Amino acid sequence: MEHEDIAVRLAEVDARCRSNTHRLDDMDGKVDTLQRLTTAVEIMAAEQKHQSATMAEIKTDVTALGKKVDVIEKKPAKRWEGIVEKVLWAVCAAVIAFLLGRIGL
Repeated sequence: MEHEDIAVRLAEVDARCRSNTHRLDDMDGKVDTLQRLTTAVEIMAAEQKHQSATMAEIKTDVTALGKKVDVIEKKPAKRWEGIVEKVLWAVCAAVIAFLLGRIGL
């Protein structure tokens, strides 16, 4: 090979080296961006787990609260049932007393 051929090859290698350097610099920026994105996704996944646990706790609390509300709602109904039962017993007792009084016992 002559000096001119070597000089041409050296120029080609130098040009390729510069091109590769630019490409590597571009890739460094993209890798940094990808790393930040990966970190953000990891943080979001951890936060999602925390929110899921919190939602499960809230669901349990709401279920317990619903049961308590059901008990509170049933209290007046039980009171009315008790009053109606006592009134019926009083009416029955009055009817029986009236009948016994009519028979003369």
